[in-house]
Amino acid sequence: MLLGLGLACAVAVAGEPPQLSPVTSMEAAGMVDMRSLVPDIDQEIRYFGSHNFTGKPVDGYLAPRCYLQRQTALALARVEMALRKQHQRLRLYDCYRPARAVARFVRWMDDAGDLATKAEFYPGLDKAQLRGVYIAPVSGHSRGGTVDLTLLQCDARDADCKPLDMGTAFDFFGTRANTDSTEVDADQRANRYRLGDAMRAQGFVNLPEEWWHFTLKPEPSPHVYFDVPVTAFPDAVPQPAIDKLMQRYEGEGPGASLLVLQDGKPLVARGYGRSDLSNGTAAGPLTAYRLASVSKQFTAAAILLLVQDGKVGLQDSVRTWFPGLPVETAGITVQHLLTHASGLIDYEDLMATPYSGQIRDAGVLALLEKEHRLYFKPGTGYRYSNGAYALLALLVEKASGQTFPDFLQARIFKPLGMTGTLAYVQGGPDVAHRAFGYSLVGGQWQRTDQSSTSAVLGDGGIYSSIDDLARWDAALHDNRLLTEASRRLAFSPHNEVTGEGYLAQYGFGWRITGDTLWHSGETIGFRNVIVRWPKQHLTVVLLSNRNDPEPYQTALAIGALFVRE
Repeated sequence: MLLGLGLACAVAVAGEPPQLSPVTSMEAAGMVDMRSLVPDIDQEIRYFGSHNFTGKPVDGYLAPRCYLQRQTALALARVEMALRKQHQRLRLYDCYRPARAVARFVRWMDDAGDLATKAEFYPGLDKAQLRGVYIAPVSGHSRGGTVDLTLLQCDARDADCKPLDMGTAFDFFGTRANTDSTEVDADQRANRYRLGDAMRAQGFVNLPEEWWHFTLKPEPSPHVYFDVPVTAFPDAVPQPAIDKLMQRYEGEGPGASLLVLQDGKPLVARGYGRSDLSNGTAAGPLTAYRLASVSKQFTAAAILLLVQDGKVGLQDSVRTWFPGLPVETAGITVQHLLTHASGLIDYEDLMATPYSGQIRDAGVLALLEKEHRLYFKPGTGYRYSNGAYALLALLVEKASGQTFPDFLQARIFKPLGMTGTLAYVQGGPDVAHRAFGYSLVGGQWQRTDQSSTSAVLGDGGIYSSIDDLARWDAALHDNRLLTEASRRLAFSPHNEVTGEGYLAQYGFGWRITGDTLWHSGETIGFRNVIVRWPKQHLTVVLLSNRNDPEPYQTALAIGALFVRE
């Protein structure tokens, strides 16, 4: 048996070398997509991207998918299900590998001048030493019975799933990668054995030279190998279509969590990519993201609860609540704040540059108290105003006698069972299962989790998960939180959205476009959206911890897969 990376496993059965199959489709090759058996299995298909020993995407990988012979895929699904009982999961690095990819590996090996990845993948070897030992022209992966993977440990709620320390990274050339290597410590070796035990229980055999490499025995297809490119299944099937739309979030980069609810049932609730790059933590249903402006619907709901209590009036003048505001604001009502009809000057433009530390809601009020201008007469225009929602959070505190975070917990989050949701204050309760924000800078992801405005709560300071937002969505369909009259106010058009590049009306913390209620949220390192089709009883929530891509169109495309005629 030739060794290394699972690249050189060209085992002949009873002396018969495997032959290249002429088939041109996965179905004809007998392959199935692992996501068709385990929709939320964690995948980090390295050869689809550039983080592999070639330093580039590899020929034949047109999608980050794991295909295996059906018998192998079923056995791997059984491994995954058994591990979940122990709060563990698999992370898949490579599965079926087209023959053209193996040929690309050989060409890379023959290029003596390309040493860009040596420091990471083969620091103790010369490239010439890889030939025949680590890389050969035929791979067992091309038969669809071999898989490369590692083991994740999750917490008691099956969240924050992080890879166990195996002593080397995947694709490391050298003896340290041997499963029984004494060059790694006892804990790292024990982690390898945990993975091996789980795989052996379902018939997989480990390649001793690579802790990550396993082949189902007997092999389902020992006499043939394939060169069918790795692609997604046709869009006619919703789950592959969803995965295709979410493909940008897959892999090692910052990711996303996606929720699709219809008739109160979660049709999709899963994560893609990573919530914390430093620890390789997988994003999932419990991952909590900074909602940014999606928070505004909670601020608006808090105001409506106080209206229901008789403590606040929608036509109250803001100067009744904040007498320090200048006389120019006398015509601004609470409803104007809710609907971006106040004309208030953007507080971000009033902040010193650079701003020392972080501004809070009270700091926003202090800036507005000194500002004697408005963009327009209150009630006569539209201009999106984060400052208006900062004032609304302060109004909640004045009217209720509680801090804004405490009011939200007592009146919204706790009653609805949203145990992972909070308005985050530095020094206060930590965010459980927290996603950290990232931005793409010079081709590399950099953590950009906080800015000078990140401590303002009313306009965007809430962290939540798709698991909790499913509970929130349910409450928007009945009277458990807001009365029918309050919900009608929130979801009715009060102001025409202008200057934002699309047609919409604005309710109370919601945009209204055709048959949808929606709101997006963008802040440094996070981009999110919630879209509801109330008549369809359909909701799509997409939360991400990255500055790109913009998620609204993706959510609409996913929703379109489920809209009923």
